[in-house]
Amino acid sequence: MRSDLIARAYAILRGVMVMVFCAFLIFTPEQMMPGSSAEPARSLALVFASRTILLGLVMIVLALRRQREALAWVFLADAVLQAFDTAMALAQHKGAVTLMPLVLGIIDVWAARILQRSKERPAP
Repeated sequence: MRSDLIARAYAILRGVMVMVFCAFLIFTPEQMMPGSSAEPARSLALVFASRTILLGLVMIVLALRRQREALAWVFLADAVLQAFDTAMALAQHKGAVTLMPLVLGIIDVWAARILQRSKERPAP
């Protein structure tokens, strides 16, 4: 029960983190993507951010509505994306940057497993 609450709190925190990152990407694309001109950077930021904001909102809404099974699947999908990001960082020899998506992916899988195990139990 307590770990279920922690997993749902993580979903809300992760959703907020994703949306804050997207806000910075939308409002300051030149600083987030150095070396690009303003308009292409803004267009790319809007394409990326619109989909990422949706992911963040889905995490928050599913956590608040206590939709454990659906939230678990979203976490597993995010873990796959984090594995892709980790592989890309490794391929580009990014060093310490590789750790962030790896850690997020591990936490995503942990939270998904917690939510899947608790789906049989009724919500408090």
